[in-house]
Amino acid sequence: MIENEDLPELKTFRRLERQLPFEVDESFSRLVTSNGNAKLPVHRWFPYKESFSADLLKIVIEKLTPQVGTHFRLLDPFCGVGTTLIAAQELNKQGYKISTTGIECNPFAAFVAKTKVGWRAIDSYKLRLTGDRILNRPIPNDSPIPPLSSLTEGRCMSRQVARRIVDVRNAILRVRDEATRSALLLGLAATVEPVSKVRKDGRALRIVDKAPILLVPALRGRWSQIGSDATFFQGLLPSSPPPTVLFGDGRLPSEFGISPDAFDLILTSPPYPNNIDYSEVYKLELWLLGFIRDGNEFLQLRKSTFRSHPTASFPVPSTEFSQQLHSGKLHKLLWPMLERIQASDHKWRSRLVTGYFSDLWSSLEEYYRCVRRGGYVVFVVGNSLHGRSGDAYLIPTDIGLAVIAESVGFTVEKVLSARSLKRRLQGNHFLRESIIVLKKR
Repeated sequence: MIENEDLPELKTFRRLERQLPFEVDESFSRLVTSNGNAKLPVHRWFPYKESFSADLLKIVIEKLTPQVGTHFRLLDPFCGVGTTLIAAQELNKQGYKISTTGIECNPFAAFVAKTKVGWRAIDSYKLRLTGDRILNRPIPNDSPIPPLSSLTEGRCMSRQVARRIVDVRNAILRVRDEATRSALLLGLAATVEPVSKVRKDGRALRIVDKAPILLVPALRGRWSQIGSDATFFQGLLPSSPPPTVLFGDGRLPSEFGISPDAFDLILTSPPYPNNIDYSEVYKLELWLLGFIRDGNEFLQLRKSTFRSHPTASFPVPSTEFSQQLHSGKLHKLLWPMLERIQASDHKWRSRLVTGYFSDLWSSLEEYYRCVRRGGYVVFVVGNSLHGRSGDAYLIPTDIGLAVIAESVGFTVEKVLSARSLKRRLQGNHFLRESIIVLKKR
């Protein structure tokens, strides 16, 4: 257990926190996790623990940003598997008209999001018929296993199951209808973890003892669920406009040609600075479904992600960020911690902290450009605790984001502590997940 006294920077954190519109509201605690999504139509097509609740969007626009109204343009630049995008579609049933865009850099997650928002094009009868034809036809069990050691050595799943998944994938890829093909592939992706020897625990893949699940019955169940959910949504939301899903870097929406003042609201949750590489967490799906073909592609994906983990690429920060890091509030917030880390045996951690906040800086500059004057940017972020008693440090993501936001021109409307994370920390409230509301002046 890490005590209050192990973190000398907390005095500075408290002083800067008092200068912000900070409050605690644990009624939001269920909204900053994927709580309930696994039971909701379409949302449940692929379990994604990093999602926030499908209910968050509605609560945000009702309680935190009511000025955006009922007709607005929405961006989620770290959209994951599309929770915000589907939630926006559902709100059209309640009188809203939301034009929605999502950006995602993980090719597998972007595929999931695009397939989910495309529920309108899925023909449940064609899906069932095509799936039955694939499973009933003899498939040669001779496809090469992807060159990932976890698969070739049989650690994460048996080689026979891995080969069978690739065989089914190859048969699916020959399906001509795009919507049916995508739905079949998504159902296959959702069976990967259940038929494997692992489970995702939020940080990595863990080998666990669990009852074996057969691939074919699991596939039929997933495909049936996708078909019935698509039919349900088609009856529920007959005129809902489809969101746009862009594959690429959510830190740089301008690279997609997004014009200034293009959005009224940005709602998103970037990776937390927790050393977790989510490309690694979803590597089985990436490799087995063919989104990654070799080790070099996998490494390039890992390097290109938000700098929240040591594998990411760490170029020299921008001159403006470096200047801010050596002066003003950002310097007061981070520099004592960075100096203490540099004096430890874990100097690489200072590079991670600097890289993470540099990415927040460049992202906020971009979002300031593409949200309209008077528009809002709402972040869900988590503070992270690292190390052990004696060399511990806590990354104050919410305070740092607020400080950077003010520097690039936003007004910080609210820093709301939604959920306490006190697993290894005693004596203070800084280990938490927060919702930060920014307004463009």
